[in-house]
Amino acid sequence: MKTTYRTSIAALIVVFFAVPIALSQPQLGKKKGPMSKLYLAESVGESQITTDGRLYEAKQATAFDAPGTVLETKIDSHQAFVYSNGTGMYVDENTRVEVDRFVQEPFRPDRNTNTDIEPSISQSDVFVARGQVGICTGQMISGSTMNYGTPHGGVNIRGGKVAVQTNEKETTIYLLEGDVTVRGSGRDVGGTMLKPGEKATIRPGPPGRPPTVTIAPIPKEMMSSLDDKVAVACNAKKTVSFETIEQKSTFGPEGAPEVTGTPSPEPEIVARPTTPTNPPVTVTVSLDRLGSDE
Repeated sequence: MKTTYRTSIAALIVVFFAVPIALSQPQLGKKKGPMSKLYLAESVGESQITTDGRLYEAKQATAFDAPGTVLETKIDSHQAFVYSNGTGMYVDENTRVEVDRFVQEPFRPDRNTNTDIEPSISQSDVFVARGQVGICTGQMISGSTMNYGTPHGGVNIRGGKVAVQTNEKETTIYLLEGDVTVRGSGRDVGGTMLKPGEKATIRPGPPGRPPTVTIAPIPKEMMSSLDDKVAVACNAKKTVSFETIEQKSTFGPEGAPEVTGTPSPEPEIVARPTTPTNPPVTVTVSLDRLGSDE
C-alpha cells in the first residue's frame, strides 16, 4: 500500500508540473508563411462570400483570407478573383467554389516584379461543387502545386489556361493552353495528361467501379465562349499586385477596420489595386469655342 501511495503522489506531482510546461509550448501547426489572400477584382450580379465564419456581400476591390473561403454566384452573375500567388479565377453563374487549402511561403526577396511569375511557392486545393470556373496562371515556380477537385474527379494544374465545369452527371476539364493532369478518383495515381485544345469528361462508373475519363477535342463552337471566360481571369490579374509588409495588420472586407499591431516575424500579404500605366486623356473644350470654325 505504501508503495502504491508513493507512486500515486509522484504521478500527481509530475502531472501538476507538466501541465504548465505543456501549456507554454508553441502551438503545433503554426503557419510557416503569411496568410494567403483572395482579391475580388470583378463582381457582376448577385453573389456572396463566406470567410472566417462570416457572410459578406461581394464588393469589388476587396481582399479576403483565402483558406476556408466559399464563393457562390447566383443566376446571371459572375466574379473574378486573383489569388496572392498571381493566379486569376473566373467564377461563372450558379457556381459554388470552396477554397479548402491555399498556403503560401514568404515572397522571395529577389523576386522579379513581373506579375506573370509566381512570387513564392504555394499549394492550393480548391473544390468546385457545381458550376464553372476559368483559371489563368502565370509561371508557377518549382515546388508549387495547384489542384481543383469536383464531385467526380479533379485536375492538377502546372500552369496555363484551364476551365472546369461540373454538374450532377459529369465533370469536364478544358485545356486551352498549358500543362495539366486529369484524375478520375483518388485511386487514379497516374492520371491522364491533356494536350492544349483537348477536354476530359469524367463520369461516375458502375457500382464498385472507378469513374471513366474520356478525352476528345474541344468543339470549335465552344472555344470562343471558353476563351472569353478565361480571359476575364487573365485580365483580373492586371488589376492588382501583392506585396508583403513586416508590420502585422488585419485586412478584411471593405469597410472593416484595419488593426495595426507590433511587428511580426511573419510578413503579411496585402493587395494593392493597380491603375493603368497610360490613363486615357480627357480633352475639354471651353464653351466659347463650341461652334467656332477654328
